[in-house]
Amino acid sequence: MDRARIDISQDLDGHAVVHACFDLSQEQIAASAHAVATTASERFRTTEISADDAVELRELTALADELGELTDGASTVVLRPARLSAFRDAVTRFVETREQAEWIREEDRQPLALLREMLYPLEQLSAETTHAALSPTDDRSRS
Repeated sequence: MDRARIDISQDLDGHAVVHACFDLSQEQIAASAHAVATTASERFRTTEISADDAVELRELTALADELGELTDGASTVVLRPARLSAFRDAVTRFVETREQAEWIREEDRQPLALLREMLYPLEQLSAETTHAALSPTDDRSRS
């Protein structure tokens, strides 16, 4: 995860719009898509889910699809604060569950190695983005 930054712009009504921007290599994108899709399928494996669970599943599915569409080398990922939080939570859950397990599936090994390195920068960016969203007038752009 390179060049993490926060972009604050204005919409047509003059309201602040906050985005987290960061660059991922092709391998990190693939690992992220794998982790988000796997986390969503594991988390919502039960037959009954609440309305909140349905919204979270929808968000994770959309995020996994978006990441899966980034197929041409390294890319800049741009996420609103809520989607960044969902991404961070999915990656964290993926890493933590694999580290706590007594065994790991072969297809999870490479994504785990890549995503483990992204946890701290992702946590930092998420905290800064949330802060910027709650007080967007502090700065117009942060790096």
